[in-house]
Amino acid sequence: MQAGDKPQNGLAGLRHWRYDLGAGLQVALVSLPLSLGIAVASGAPPVTGVISAIIAGLIFPFLGGAYVTISGPAAGLAPALLAGMLMLGAGDLAAGYPLLLVAICITGFVQIILSLVNAGRFAIFLPVTVVEAMLAAIGIMIIVKQIPPLLGDLAPLSKDMLSAILKLPESLIRIEAPVMITGVICLFLMFYLNTTRIDWLRRVPAALAVAIVGIILGYVFNLEPRFLIKMPDDILHGGITLPDFDSVWKRTELWGSVAIIVITLTLIDGIESLATIAAVDKIDPFQRKSHANTTLRAMGVSNMLSSIVGGLTIIPGGVKSRANIDAGGRTLWANFYNAVFLIVFLFLAKDLISRIPLAAIGAILVYVGWRLCEYRVFKKTYAIGRDQIIIFLITIAAILATDLLFGIMIGIAAEISILVYLLSPSFRAVLTGRLTFSQAFALLLRNLLDLFRSPIIKLKEEEHGGLPHYQITLGSVVCFNLLSLDKLLQTLPERCAVTLVTSESGHIIDHTGMEYLHEFQEECLREGRAFRLVGMENYYQFTPHSLSARMHDAKLVKQKATLSARSRMMEEIATHRELSFSAPVSGVLNRHDFIYLRRGDMRQESNVMTGEHSGCHIKLFDYSHTAAPDYYTEHHHTLIILRPQAENVQLPDLVITSGNYLERYLVGLEEMDTPELLAQLRHYRVYRSPEGPDPQAIVQRLLPFLQANSGLYIEIQDNAVLIFHPGQDLETEQGVQKLFALGAEFCAGS
Repeated sequence: MQAGDKPQNGLAGLRHWRYDLGAGLQVALVSLPLSLGIAVASGAPPVTGVISAIIAGLIFPFLGGAYVTISGPAAGLAPALLAGMLMLGAGDLAAGYPLLLVAICITGFVQIILSLVNAGRFAIFLPVTVVEAMLAAIGIMIIVKQIPPLLGDLAPLSKDMLSAILKLPESLIRIEAPVMITGVICLFLMFYLNTTRIDWLRRVPAALAVAIVGIILGYVFNLEPRFLIKMPDDILHGGITLPDFDSVWKRTELWGSVAIIVITLTLIDGIESLATIAAVDKIDPFQRKSHANTTLRAMGVSNMLSSIVGGLTIIPGGVKSRANIDAGGRTLWANFYNAVFLIVFLFLAKDLISRIPLAAIGAILVYVGWRLCEYRVFKKTYAIGRDQIIIFLITIAAILATDLLFGIMIGIAAEISILVYLLSPSFRAVLTGRLTFSQAFALLLRNLLDLFRSPIIKLKEEEHGGLPHYQITLGSVVCFNLLSLDKLLQTLPERCAVTLVTSESGHIIDHTGMEYLHEFQEECLREGRAFRLVGMENYYQFTPHSLSARMHDAKLVKQKATLSARSRMMEEIATHRELSFSAPVSGVLNRHDFIYLRRGDMRQESNVMTGEHSGCHIKLFDYSHTAAPDYYTEHHHTLIILRPQAENVQLPDLVITSGNYLERYLVGLEEMDTPELLAQLRHYRVYRSPEGPDPQAIVQRLLPFLQANSGLYIEIQDNAVLIFHPGQDLETEQGVQKLFALGAEFCAGS
């Protein structure tokens, strides 16, 4: 699909209203209980969460720089908002809320200013692990704060996290049995609906189902009003809290606290927003790229307007955005329709909303918190490297012991300390006399300064095939010096080739640097730009994870790595079939633009066999990736790519898939509607390009092949064929040999 064919925002996006309207309704059903819960977790009146979501929906379609991202209040900011409210109100939430609204308004103004100076790219300064630790700590905060209302304990909230943790045993004394039963049932339902493999149950909005079940249980147990959501009698008259600018202006003792809150909200809002839109871009079926600074400006305007009418901070939300994509939303107008439906719900179903138990809301929030800090987050971080898990744990502990702002600063200090340690000369070199203390200190200082020095050593520009080619030689690449590299890469023309050369002058590439290089490669693939990364073989990789930190250490690199049992088995198959073999993990180069290879993130290939087989050029390899909604689980498959050797063979672009597999990614394709043929395909569905040749002839020829092999995924793009079996284990030698046989059979049949 060409860029011009992709749905656009603005007036042009209105032609997709059928998709966006339906998606807006489904998002509203998710957004309503979630927005209420976020407001409760923030210590604000529940209606303020819905107001924030409405403001975001009315503003972002006209100003937003994203495409399918749904914005509104976010759980990630709830702990910061609650802490700010308690700080400004001296422990009184009601007194602190009008003052907090002033801080939110100032935050919005600051965001607008930052967007004008192109500050969106400054987020790359922050180590990736520190950001992930911040989100994990927020998840822990949300869970700890929601356990008491889940059990029926409505005691005043603690000012800090350590006090809240120490008070948890007291909640066991104040248990209200009907409330606890309601909360436990809702919590089980929330987890079950989000983890079940039953397809039709996965389509049920979990938050909405929990809210409905909570209402029913509330009636069954006849819960007291104090255990239910409290909605104002008249939303327009008395239901909206206004910011108290006058008090903040007159009370100079509040200025310092307001400044800290503004800095905290701006930092966390910006970090989480940019991370969210980047994640949503990866699952956008149309592979569009959001504009960070435009989104930041829209957030600023929305936050100012939201605070003026008593709403919370506004931020792109991952859960609602995924719901939008799953429902078929195509543009930001889905956000607008979401706001319209929320207005309808707010005025027509206010009494029903008032029947939602706080325990049900707590169950929703506990799950949201769990998704931020579950064990797989820690497992993933440890897999990247011991250096990262140390930074991760230090940052979490610091945030829980202090607050978000100081915790992030401590995490950054931990990152610097780890890098300094890795670059430090060995004490043995000093003790053995090879280096003096002054020489060791001078070397350490030089390496430390390298962390903040531009990584660009040399830029060479040439022209190949009528296109400019840029060769950029790099030194150390770490989070603290990425800005200059990012500035250079973003100024390169769209039509060009890029080669990044990691040189011996570089001492280290940290995890953030590796992730940046990975993201840039993904961006090049989306834009059809040729990209190469050269010289990584001279760097020692801390762990097998492709994004682990690396140091330039020729001695360690020369040590021959032992092949895994899987690699040895694949090498034997390749040798037997006279194919070339390469075991190392590498990023996927999507040369054929297969739709399947565009989905998900962290795409890697390994154990690659290439050569000639059954009249085709083949590439058989192990492939792994992560995909929404669970980015902590890796999916592993063995794939085969075939390209006919005969020049006169021209295959039509099409996708043959079993059931609804990958249906939402097949945008721009139309399902083939030939009843006689489809009746013979059992459970297969065929999608074709509207502009391409009719694929019926090849499908007819492949009919025996498809009837004999159920459950396959077959994709033809650019005269190349991708085949694998999504539901079949191909880890065994027999499985790999079967894939070879499938490839040979396909070539013979086509």
